[in-house]
Amino acid sequence: MAADPQPSFAYWAPENATIRNHARQPCIWIAESPGGSRKHYFGDQCRASEFQRFVGQTIDALPQKPANATWRLTCSKCVAQSDLEWTRVNVYYDQ
Repeated sequence: MAADPQPSFAYWAPENATIRNHARQPCIWIAESPGGSRKHYFGDQCRASEFQRFVGQTIDALPQKPANATWRLTCSKCVAQSDLEWTRVNVYYDQ
C-alpha cells in the first residue's frame, strides 16, 4: 500500500489494487487496479461505520437519525441520483 496515512479499511479496494492518497484532498484514497481503473474511497466522513450493525436488519431497526447527520433512505430498486456527498450515509432497503 503506497498510502500514508493508510485508510482505516481496505474492503472497498479491488484485489491487487495499489492504494494511494488523493493528491489534493486529505482523507480521500484512490485504489488503482493493474488495468488502470480507479476507485475512490472517502473514508468514514459520513460515519457509516457506526451503523454497520444494522446491515441485514429491517428498516424499523434503525435508530433515530442523529441530529448532526445526513441520511438518504431509498429502496434498493428505486432510482437515486449518484452524486458524491462525502458526509451523507446512504441507507438502501429492500421493499
